[in-house]
Amino acid sequence: MDKKEKISQKISRELLTMIEEGKFPPGSKLPTEMELSARFGVSRVPIREALSVLKAMGIITSQQGGGSYVEDIQPFSLIQHLNMHGGNAEHIRYLFEMRQILEPQAAYLAALRRSPEDLAEMHKVLKLLEDDLSTEDKTGVESDFAFHRALIQATHNPVMIQTMESLSSLYMSTLAITLKQNIGLKRKREIVYKEHQNIVLAIEAEEPELAKVQCSIHLKNAEKKLFLLFNDDEGMD
Repeated sequence: MDKKEKISQKISRELLTMIEEGKFPPGSKLPTEMELSARFGVSRVPIREALSVLKAMGIITSQQGGGSYVEDIQPFSLIQHLNMHGGNAEHIRYLFEMRQILEPQAAYLAALRRSPEDLAEMHKVLKLLEDDLSTEDKTGVESDFAFHRALIQATHNPVMIQTMESLSSLYMSTLAITLKQNIGLKRKREIVYKEHQNIVLAIEAEEPELAKVQCSIHLKNAEKKLFLLFNDDEGMD
């Protein structure tokens, strides 16, 4: 991770702590980018990056007329769910690198090759994911994994399918860690569902390039959130 990313990571963590401690309660407006720049003694670039991560997590939202506002979050320790041990961090980093290579191309191929049965399965697991994310105390680990497994299956590429199966144990264990942070964050869970839905709609429309882009968007947003799972000295490269 470069210097700028480390600064934005620290700012994200400090803002999370302020939100958790009630300095910025639900519904309140955060200081402007200029005010935050002055508070942290940095340029507006890392401030903007830090706010982007919090938005991707569903912790803050932008409202018409400008400004960022704190969402109605549950009173549990956000930071506790964002701290990781080195071994877990390493596994997540390597798995995520693999996902970035595998899944966008899988979405592309699925849009070209999916059968009616494949599409029905994707809609089925998408509904399971929606139900899980609508239930406050569920992480959605099983349904999330089932969705990505169905996506890979729809490629009808035996090598891709075998690769996914060989990663299933690591995939499930890391999902259990990363999705835990979503509990109590309604807006964040809605965003996660919408990203998965957009992938399915593109595959259903037989639009391979769009499916690839939608999958890349999903992974890019995941990347923004993932770097908060790492301690400052264990940043993503």
